[in-house]
Amino acid sequence: MTREEYMTQLKKHLRKLPSEDYEDAVDYFNEYFNETDAEGEQKLMKELGSPKKAAADLISNLLDKKIQEESEIKKTPSRSTLRIAVLALLAAPVAGPLLAALLAVLLATAITVLSVIFCIFVFAFCVLIIGSKLLLRGIVAIPYSIPGGCMILGTGVFGIGAAILLCLLGIYLSKWIGLLFVKIVQHFTRKRGN
Repeated sequence: MTREEYMTQLKKHLRKLPSEDYEDAVDYFNEYFNETDAEGEQKLMKELGSPKKAAADLISNLLDKKIQEESEIKKTPSRSTLRIAVLALLAAPVAGPLLAALLAVLLATAITVLSVIFCIFVFAFCVLIIGSKLLLRGIVAIPYSIPGGCMILGTGVFGIGAAILLCLLGIYLSKWIGLLFVKIVQHFTRKRGN
């Protein structure tokens, strides 16, 4: 087999490569053959093996080289990652106390809201007791003074109604704050998951 025939068959098998790699491979083999004489060409063709084998070896080497380059690229951190790391290190002395302060404010807010809701229920219970007492006093006072008894009775009924409304307000506030807390937790867990 002559050099021209070998190169023709080799080019046919190298067509699978991208155009830039194809041209580089053909140039490589041409330079390899140009460095030897006619006798050296025959030896070279025996060393390389068939054109199909030579092409397969070259393609395999190129793939190995590209895989190695890609893994090295993935191993080296990008500049943005380095910048974030440096900013995190520089912000650490400031971020720690700020985070602690933020957590303290959030805890104080939660305690305040829970205290307000607790106070609403306590106030509703007190108004219910006062309303019940006034209702009983109004019933007892009716035989002595009908207008006075009716006024005390009406005040007692008003107190019981206000206590019921305060209980409903406390229940709705508790439900709304619970839903708000769940949505906030879902929002933060969804962000970390992305």
